[in-house]
Amino acid sequence: MSKSRIALAIAATLAFSTPALAVEWNFYHHQSAPLFATSRGAKLLSEAIEKSTNGELTARLHLSGTLQIAPNNITIAVSEGVVQLADDLFNSGNIPLAGIPRLPGLVRNYEEFAKAADVLRPYLEKAFADKGVVMLADYTYPLQVIWGRKKLTSLDDIKGLKLRVAQPEQGEMVRRFGGTSITLSAPEVPSALDRGVVDGIFTAGVGAVLWKDLLKYGFLIPVNWNNSYIIANAEAFNKLSPDLQAKLRKAAQEAAKWNQDTMKQEETDTVKILAGAGYTITTATPEEAAKVATTMQPYWDEWAKSRGPVVIEALAKVRAALGR
Repeated sequence: MSKSRIALAIAATLAFSTPALAVEWNFYHHQSAPLFATSRGAKLLSEAIEKSTNGELTARLHLSGTLQIAPNNITIAVSEGVVQLADDLFNSGNIPLAGIPRLPGLVRNYEEFAKAADVLRPYLEKAFADKGVVMLADYTYPLQVIWGRKKLTSLDDIKGLKLRVAQPEQGEMVRRFGGTSITLSAPEVPSALDRGVVDGIFTAGVGAVLWKDLLKYGFLIPVNWNNSYIIANAEAFNKLSPDLQAKLRKAAQEAAKWNQDTMKQEETDTVKILAGAGYTITTATPEEAAKVATTMQPYWDEWAKSRGPVVIEALAKVRAALGR
């Protein structure tokens, strides 16, 4: 065989056996702690994308703080293609519809969250699409409840307390039950609890355990949810083949389920740890949960009206689905 034919044969073999040039994406995550459940889930997602696509698509993971993207600007960063993939928790400032599960007293358990998510999904997919973003999957952190350094075993105990809130919706609940809401960043919480600047905090048990030596009471009343979305830049997504799109979406949905299931189990374990550490843990009665809903219903309507007709419509459908 001549040298030219040998060269052609080698070229043909390489063309047949070499995979297409890999597409490399950047994947930004809202958590900074690498051992937190959703950070571990993000790592699993990054690995699953590479494995399921045989390396045709890779997503390099960046935890919060490693890029110049504020957590509440993740939606915009994906929209503008600064990163191609993200897990977007602090989303409601950019996607008002996403704030519906965060209304205090509206959604009380995981089953109700699933119903609300089913109602909201088409609305959210359109809202993200309008910003040039593809919503791949959705999930939630555990239920947000109240933890205190002072007696906190009933709704009546909120009166007079200074409680750190993570969202304005929580602050409105505190106000309507006679307390004072205070907004602090997470790094400020330990010293604020230690110095008595705040008497308690709103968070799930997986958050409270971080400051377990500074708290004494856990009042497990359904307040609201921190719902998160795995999203992709639409332009980058549309450049992928249909096969890669399907594999990416499947990996994202499996990661979202892993995140929610893992945190749900860790939440149960954490409450047991805190009870074993001497906490007074009180589970709210159904009547107390109903009282939160009754008290907050006028606020739900005010909140929706300030965000426009689409939010009003979506909230009405969620309430109908929940019988609330």
